[in-house]
Amino acid sequence: MPDSDHSLAGEARHLHACLFHRPADDAVVARYQAAHRALFPDEDPSPLLVKVTARRLDAEAIEFALRRRGRGRELTRKLQIVSYLQEARAEYLAEFVNFKSSRLRAWVSLAAATLGAAWKRCKGEHSIRRHGLL
Repeated sequence: MPDSDHSLAGEARHLHACLFHRPADDAVVARYQAAHRALFPDEDPSPLLVKVTARRLDAEAIEFALRRRGRGRELTRKLQIVSYLQEARAEYLAEFVNFKSSRLRAWVSLAAATLGAAWKRCKGEHSIRRHGLL
């Protein structure tokens, strides 16, 4: 396996873990590598992604903080690829669809998501500064 495929595998595993909080299986990695080769055939590895992956940083938090600054487009695109690839898989359906109807649960989830977003932004801003990602 070439070095670029190996680094893409590590990138896929790390980004998947950041988004879904579980390890990626081999099918996920293979699909990510194929999508990456099709969408970015001649693109050099992003220094930002190399740092995020090598240092095992929270890619979701960093992407959120960078997006607020109008930067980090490559990280956004890579996270979208991982998300799109999993959206079509049956075992990830509960990550994308709510099967239980409850007004109280909806309000609690909304409040938790709001607090979680604030936390992710602060964590992302801290990571950007601490690790010199800009």
